[in-house]
Amino acid sequence: MTQAASNARNPIDDTAPERSRPRVMMCPFTNPTNRYIKIQKDLYSSIGYDVVPLSIKGLLKGGFLQLFKPSNILAFHWLEYRPFKRDKGTARLSLTGTLLFAFYCTLMLIARAKVVYFIHDHAVHDTVGFNRRLSMRIIALVRRLADFRVVHAPDFQAQYNAQYLPHPLYWDVPGQAPATPKEHGAKPLFSLLGVIRPYKQIDALLDVWPSECALSIAGHGTQAYLATLNEIIDKRALRNVVRLDARFLSDAEFAQSIADSDVLILPHTADSMLVSGAFFEAIGRVPLLISRATPFMVSAARKFDNVVLFDDIAELPRVVRSISKSWPAIVRNSGNLAIDEFGWNACRRRYGQFFEAVEGHRRDSVEKPVVW
Repeated sequence: MTQAASNARNPIDDTAPERSRPRVMMCPFTNPTNRYIKIQKDLYSSIGYDVVPLSIKGLLKGGFLQLFKPSNILAFHWLEYRPFKRDKGTARLSLTGTLLFAFYCTLMLIARAKVVYFIHDHAVHDTVGFNRRLSMRIIALVRRLADFRVVHAPDFQAQYNAQYLPHPLYWDVPGQAPATPKEHGAKPLFSLLGVIRPYKQIDALLDVWPSECALSIAGHGTQAYLATLNEIIDKRALRNVVRLDARFLSDAEFAQSIADSDVLILPHTADSMLVSGAFFEAIGRVPLLISRATPFMVSAARKFDNVVLFDDIAELPRVVRSISKSWPAIVRNSGNLAIDEFGWNACRRRYGQFFEAVEGHRRDSVEKPVVW
């Protein structure tokens, strides 16, 4: 990226030529339960795009013409969830959702704007049987319709013919309020944070959890799955060590829960999501992470020495007891390395390079070039 391009893109540079900024038309545009979408919007804006919703309402208000501008980009996240609705802890087909999904697929086909599809999952969470197989076919369809595909797990670039872009750290974004740091005690507090859903296999974790180790589980869950977890806790007499806080956590509460954790556990199955969002909340802030050995976490463990892996849930008690026995001598800090890999500036650099390639020509830049 040249210095001339850098100057031209700076919106506060009086010498910069006036030009309209290209648009990223984004779907979904909001997500009240996950700051990831807001962070993505801020990223696109920071690298020179106007970010607008890709919605029926927006299209009717003049946005339809924007579909046919080659400099614009249509960015899709989790589009495969549109045909499904959640019902009693499982995802089932929805007629209205399927029609909306078909509408967005039609936009992909007719648009001259470039289509970028962020692949987050191998299958829709909590689908089973036919619905699960269908969700995988839907993901494959969207991949074929998109001009470009993005993954946050580098090991899946070849499988999905996608470009790797780093998942932003939740705690290293502009305007993020700092959480109160915690003093680490003689014994670690293990935590499992986020939505309480079957795909995380929390029930299997509780079946083997060591009765002498403290565990905090916090997040929103369905009544049916929470009943299953409470039954296991009572059956194994874990009430004295397991705290189940079943409610939606605000962003501030979640950030503080992360700061209060000594060890974060990520038991997610390997066949559902590519990466866990909780990893990017925790890495660099939580002393240790225990995770199932998914492909992304295996690569993360090679870079971060505070990531401990297990293959089978039966191994978890041994891992937990070993950490508890060695605590606090094994407390580690990976903050700087996490910022180098997934921090705001690193993401701006990589996303800017990728979007320039998507457009097919180099555009103006806000900052001087930084070598990746």
